[in-house]
Amino acid sequence: MQIKVIGLTATILVALSISGAMPVVAHHSHAMYESNAPIQLEGTVKEYIWANPHVWIYVEIPDENGQPVEWILESQAPASLARQGWSPQSMKAGDLVTVTIGPLKDGTSGGLLGAVVFSDGSALTTTALDNNTDLTDAQVFGIE
Repeated sequence: MQIKVIGLTATILVALSISGAMPVVAHHSHAMYESNAPIQLEGTVKEYIWANPHVWIYVEIPDENGQPVEWILESQAPASLARQGWSPQSMKAGDLVTVTIGPLKDGTSGGLLGAVVFSDGSALTTTALDNNTDLTDAQVFGIE
């Protein structure tokens, strides 16, 4: 009897260790963004966060009265952006930028990042707005 319990325990431990090594796949939708109706905004980078599972850029955009409004822009995974020429040093707080985004459908200050053009004319792009309203998990997590 003891041998059967040890064998069963070993089988369970092996199964758990193998399943832990497999990538986690979860649904991730970008349905909250107007990906097919991009807009351009000019502002100043407040914060640039190069982290998994997504890179985030906080940009202060002047409203109609000239008051800064913080826009939170979601991008792709660092690995995916790195293949497109991005790096952790791509931008810094204070950079003047023009961003192309798919804005949030609810009208709040945020969006899905498509491109960044810097004041010197250089640009970084993503594939996030390439007629794709719902990116696959592989694209989002950089495992294309």
